[in-house]
Amino acid sequence: MSEPDIKAVQEEIVEDFSMFDDWMDRYRFLIDLGRALPAYPDELRTDAWRVKGCINRAWLHGEARDGRVYYQASSESEIVAGLIALLLKVYSGRKPQEIIDNPPDFLQRIGVWENITSNRINGLNGMIALIQSVAKAELKAA
Repeated sequence: MSEPDIKAVQEEIVEDFSMFDDWMDRYRFLIDLGRALPAYPDELRTDAWRVKGCINRAWLHGEARDGRVYYQASSESEIVAGLIALLLKVYSGRKPQEIIDNPPDFLQRIGVWENITSNRINGLNGMIALIQSVAKAELKAA
């Protein structure tokens, strides 16, 4: 069975969020997603992998294996951890070109940008930039 393409995964996230009528329920859903993230290794909690622009400390590590990029991440903020979980669901395990060619449009569609603080927006943009930079670096190395 092949994995769903990146657009299908984004669509699935939009559908998941459409089940909630208000943002308090969406925040709870994000927090649950963040709590379900796998443990992040202590040795990767370094400045090299720290997300720039994030008020709460957050880390996002990416590495390429077998032509795909795999990400792992963590945050001290439960909501940021939930946002990370969404990004990992979409991008981890994908080919670098696929990551670069598919911006996280689903974030706009689920209303994230209008419903998180400017500090979280900065952190989220930092995460997206880090995901993209790891993918671009892998493309150059390939």
